[in-house]
Amino acid sequence: MEHSSDSDSTTSTDSSSSSSSSSSSSSSSSSSSSSSSSSSSSDDSDLSSDDDSVAAAAKKKPAKLKVRGTTKKKRKYQRKSSTDDFVVAPAPPKEKPLTDAEVRKILGEDSAAFGANNNTWVRRSSRQPSKSQLNAPGVKDLCDKLRNNDSDMVVLKLKKYLNDSDVAPIVMDAALDALEENTNCQALYIQNFNNAMRDDQMMHLLRVLQSPKNRTWCLNIGETYNVSDKTWTKFAKGLKHTNVTHMYASEHTITPKIKDRFRDVIRDNRSKHKMHIDPNNLDVIVQCTHCWWNPINARVLQPYIRNSSYYHILFEKETLGLKGTTDGKNIDKI
Repeated sequence: MEHSSDSDSTTSTDSSSSSSSSSSSSSSSSSSSSSSSSSSSSDDSDLSSDDDSVAAAAKKKPAKLKVRGTTKKKRKYQRKSSTDDFVVAPAPPKEKPLTDAEVRKILGEDSAAFGANNNTWVRRSSRQPSKSQLNAPGVKDLCDKLRNNDSDMVVLKLKKYLNDSDVAPIVMDAALDALEENTNCQALYIQNFNNAMRDDQMMHLLRVLQSPKNRTWCLNIGETYNVSDKTWTKFAKGLKHTNVTHMYASEHTITPKIKDRFRDVIRDNRSKHKMHIDPNNLDVIVQCTHCWWNPINARVLQPYIRNSSYYHILFEKETLGLKGTTDGKNIDKI
C-alpha cells in the first residue's frame, strides 16, 4: 500500500512537472508568438508609413531650379511700352498726279528725243542732252531741203551739212525721217558717221530705201564701224527690195561674204531702172564716184561722155574708181 502511494505521488509529481513544463512551453511559445506578432506588426507599420511618405512625395511637384537673373517678379503696375514715349510723325503729303498738259509735254519730249512716232512712246528716266543738236543751223537746213526736194538733195553728201562726225544718233534719225519724205535724192553719201550710224539707224535707212517713192540708186556708207555683222547681213538681204545699183562699204567693216552679197544684189538691181545709164541723167551720173564700180564706167555712156564737157573725167583714175576705194582694181562689169 505504501508502495503504491509513493508511485502515485511520483506520478502526480511527474504529471505536475510535465504540466508545468507544458505550461511553460506554451507560455514561451505564446511569448514568442506574441513577440513575432509584435515584430511583424511593427514591420507592417513601418512599410505602410514608408508607402505613405513615398505617395506624399510623388504628389508634390518637383521644385523648379532657379537660374540666376532669369526670374522676374511680377510688377504690380504694368509699364507702358516704349513706343508710347514717342510722338508719331504725320504722313507725308501725297504727290499730285500729272495733268494732261504735263503728260503730253513729256510724251512730246520723249518722242522727239528718240525719233519715235507720237502715237507710240517709251518713257525714259533721263533726257538726252544731245537733243539740242537738232537746233543746229546745218541740221535744220538739211531737213528743210530734204522735205522740200531741193535741187541740192539730188546728190546728197551729209558731210556738207553735218560737219561733225561725232553727231548723236538723234541727229541721224531726224535726217532719215526727212529723207523718208524726199523724192528727188539719187545719190546718198552717208559715210563716216560712227557715233550716229548704229544698228537702229541702219535698219531705218533700209526702210527709207525700200519706200516706193524713194529714188536713191547710189549709196556710199563707208567707214561705219558700230554696226554688227547681223545688221549688215539684214541690210544686204533687204537691199534687193531697193533701187540701189551702185554702192560702197568699207571692206574692213564687213566680212568678205557680206561684201559678195552686196555686190550680187546691186548687180541684179541694175535691171530695175535706167537712171544709172541714162544719157539724160549724165549730170548726176558723173557725180556718183567712190563706189566699187562707178557708173561713169558703163560702156553705153562712153560715146556721150566724149561728146560732152565731162570728157576729161575719162582720164581721172580716182573719179573712175581705179584707185582709192577699190585699191587699184575695178573688176566689176555692168
